[in-house]
Amino acid sequence: MEAIEYSGSFEQYLCEKATLAHIPINAILELTPLCNMNCKMCFVRLGITEMKQKGELCSTEEWIALGEEMQKAGTMFVLFTGGEPLLHPGFKDIYIALKKMGIVLTINTNGTLIDEKWGDFFAQYPPRRINITLYGKDEHTYKTLCSYPEGFQKTLHAIKLLQERKIDVKINGSITPDNVNDVDQLVDIVEKLGAVWKFDTYMYPASRERCATFQQDARMTAKKAAQVRVELMKKRMTEEEFINFANEFSQKVKKSRGEYISMPVSCRAGRSSFIINWQGEMRPCVMMTEPSVPVFKYGFRTSWEKIVEKVANIKMSPECSACCYRDVCQTCAACAFLESGFYDGIPEYMCEYTEETLKQLKGEIRNT
Repeated sequence: MEAIEYSGSFEQYLCEKATLAHIPINAILELTPLCNMNCKMCFVRLGITEMKQKGELCSTEEWIALGEEMQKAGTMFVLFTGGEPLLHPGFKDIYIALKKMGIVLTINTNGTLIDEKWGDFFAQYPPRRINITLYGKDEHTYKTLCSYPEGFQKTLHAIKLLQERKIDVKINGSITPDNVNDVDQLVDIVEKLGAVWKFDTYMYPASRERCATFQQDARMTAKKAAQVRVELMKKRMTEEEFINFANEFSQKVKKSRGEYISMPVSCRAGRSSFIINWQGEMRPCVMMTEPSVPVFKYGFRTSWEKIVEKVANIKMSPECSACCYRDVCQTCAACAFLESGFYDGIPEYMCEYTEETLKQLKGEIRNT
């Protein structure tokens, strides 16, 4: 096995060792596509009629049995997601069963369903963290973006309720044309709450099982997304940290093109991490629909082996390997496929996003 020289956390070290050994240490379990909100950019959410046209939810018993197989195969970390995972009728039973197996659990939720009873449940069975998505600064944005105007106050209530019970909360968000003007207020809100936060400006153009294709106007232009990305960096860092980051980012950009090679998948998807969707399909990552293996048909170990084999055959563009921006670009196999239609295609949106990020950072350096 290849040696690792590492200075990060012990958990990161374990994950990198698992990646080299193809141990499925990280899992995402997408319990349901159902959600009480309907966000414009969501690539998972289905209404109940749409869902029933495509299949039924996996049962509580199936998820628990699968958890046992996963734990035996080396899975240590599970993220529950959806849709809205709390809407799965067996969520509490599944959650408690996997927790008793010693698996470290995290939850992605919009927060609007979390009341005192849910808060007490999580206080009794604490997760590693609950990630709550904050979509806007008020009811108007929630109505426009999520078709759920009452969501804003419910989300704030959930965050405070969990914090009172000493549950670790992280606030996530995606910046879109509908909430980009909320950025300053969003940052003020999360900082007053004293929570860890992260707002993303790059949005994968995924549609997954949804019948409608991704609407490009649901995300910002690449140039605007990069500009907001840099604005958010400045808000998250001290001035010194930001300038150091800007300089490091700029220095990583190569002065000349590199070697043209077909790049393999370099992230953990299909190498030490996987997702199983609500239909029981195992995939390398949440954005990808292929490769896909029905886990309840083949069993966990065989399904994982099939995914590892299929991912090993995915090759990305030689053009990307030679690009001067290769060490600062966020492209991956899923990004390339969704942006271009091919794993070895050129993700032009990401190219522009990266170039504009560099331009903005260089401008900030000049202004210091």
